[in-house]
Amino acid sequence: MSPVTTFQSLLGTDQVTTWSSLDDIRFKAADQLAIVFPQSIEQLSAVVRTCYEQRWRMLSCGQRTKLHWGCHHQLNNLDVVISTARLNGLVDHWVDDFTTRVEAGIGYADLQTQLARQGQFWPVDPLYAQQATVGGIVATGEGGSLRQRYGSVRDTVIGVQFVRYDGEVVKAGGRVVKNVAGYDLMKLLTGAYGTLGILSQVTLRLYPMAAQSQTMVLSGDAKAIGKAALQTRLQGITPVAMDVIGAGNGLRLAGRFQGIAAGVEEQVARFQAIAQGVGLTSESVEDSSFWSSLALQLASPTAVLCKVGLLPTQLVPLLQQLENLPLGWLGRLHNASGLGLIALATNGSDHYPDLADTIARLRSHCVTHKGYLTILQAPPTLAMDPWGYTDNALDTMKAVKEKFDPHGLLNPGRFVGGI
Repeated sequence: MSPVTTFQSLLGTDQVTTWSSLDDIRFKAADQLAIVFPQSIEQLSAVVRTCYEQRWRMLSCGQRTKLHWGCHHQLNNLDVVISTARLNGLVDHWVDDFTTRVEAGIGYADLQTQLARQGQFWPVDPLYAQQATVGGIVATGEGGSLRQRYGSVRDTVIGVQFVRYDGEVVKAGGRVVKNVAGYDLMKLLTGAYGTLGILSQVTLRLYPMAAQSQTMVLSGDAKAIGKAALQTRLQGITPVAMDVIGAGNGLRLAGRFQGIAAGVEEQVARFQAIAQGVGLTSESVEDSSFWSSLALQLASPTAVLCKVGLLPTQLVPLLQQLENLPLGWLGRLHNASGLGLIALATNGSDHYPDLADTIARLRSHCVTHKGYLTILQAPPTLAMDPWGYTDNALDTMKAVKEKFDPHGLLNPGRFVGGI
């Protein structure tokens, strides 16, 4: 039997459909590619076990918001797509411990709404915030600007439950983090793009919501922006977000400060003093809309989206290389870590003049300064390796993949080096 017929018999017709019925024009895929929606961990396990027995290649996802990342809109060599979108419950919330356990398909926005009732939140601010699921955010390690204060997505994941390549359910970690021998499964699965297992539940570290939040934006000469960015790293200022932002109209340095009123005022005053010292202007902007607007622009479906990392001292020089591009662009780079996103506008056209040369130049700058550039989203016509990985850990990553997925059935070819 075909995958569609097999899973309709196993789960029912309301939990199985074909890719063509979704009318998702972002991807080229076989019309009869099966997409399955398990409604329990037991069903998810059964689906994966069936795929293992038939040696069907699986692609896991939530709401498909980042399914195109790194693949240039091609869904090739697949038999089954497994969506965890209906595994969307909040399992436990230990309010006093500031931890929660959720199913992987719970929406990010839905989770934050439920946590806010107890004055708590999960400290990530991803793209596609209204559609993204917790499992998708963890699988891609996409956390946003709040890593300045709270660390990466990986730092907030303290427990996982996932389904192995053969359908077995595995648990690791929990409400309390302990040092143990062997693999740190929470860290391994975070950012692995589903190539090591399909997340079914995640336990997260939470934080209290701030009493006050204020965002200040510094504007002026690029050289002065670089000086101010350096000063904020050296002077002990503690924003929850501090990003170097570039666009066609110049560079800015945006700082977000949260806490009690007196603490926010003191931090803002120190930030303004830095601005004055290097000759930059400062203004207060509407807090939440400023950051959400940046995320919406970066998430444009027609943009070429790149994730970058490099030495923080090289953020301004990297963005300066984009100043003379023929079309619009936006960069949001995190001042402390040197990580961030760059979106290159295409105006809806598959043809972008000198796109490959532009990305190659940016990638070269990042690699030269101890970093990388990954192409998350691009038109199918761009004939470049999305990852551009050149370091020496690829053999180790392939060995780990072999241990976790010996038949290469989980998200084949979705990760670095074709893993």
